[in-house]
Amino acid sequence: MGVLLDTHALYWLVTSADVMTDAALVTIADAQSTNALFVSPISAWELAIAAAKPAHKNPTSFGDASAGTWFSAAIRAIGAKVIPVGQRIACLAAQAAVETDHRDPGDCYLIATARHRRIPIVSRDAVMLKLAASDYLQIIRC
Repeated sequence: MGVLLDTHALYWLVTSADVMTDAALVTIADAQSTNALFVSPISAWELAIAAAKPAHKNPTSFGDASAGTWFSAAIRAIGAKVIPVGQRIACLAAQAAVETDHRDPGDCYLIATARHRRIPIVSRDAVMLKLAASDYLQIIRC
C-alpha cells in the first residue's frame, strides 16, 4: 500500500525535532519494511522556502547543508522513494485547491499525490485532518 510523508513528518522523522505518535511510527516502519515509504519533491520545495526565512520565523535547521542536500540525504537515510510530480498530479493539485479551498500550494500537491496513489499521508496539518474527517483524504496523524 504505502504511505506519503508530509514535509513536517519527514523533518521530524529525520531530526527527532518533535515527538510523533506511535501509530505514525509503526505505519512508517511498516512502509519502510515493504519499500513503500514515499515523499514528494514538493517537500524539498517547502524545505527550501523554510530555509530562506529568517531564523526567528523558522525553527527548521539543516546545519551547513542546503535544503536540497538535506532532502537527498534524508530520503536516503529513511529509505524513502520520491514520487515524481507529473502532469496528472499537477492537474489534481489544482483540482484539490478548488475543491478544498486550501490556500497552501505545497499541501495541494501532497494531497493530490496521496489521492492519485491512493495512500495516506502522515501529517499533523489541521486542514488535512479536516479533509480526512470528510473522507476526502486518508491521514495517519503524527
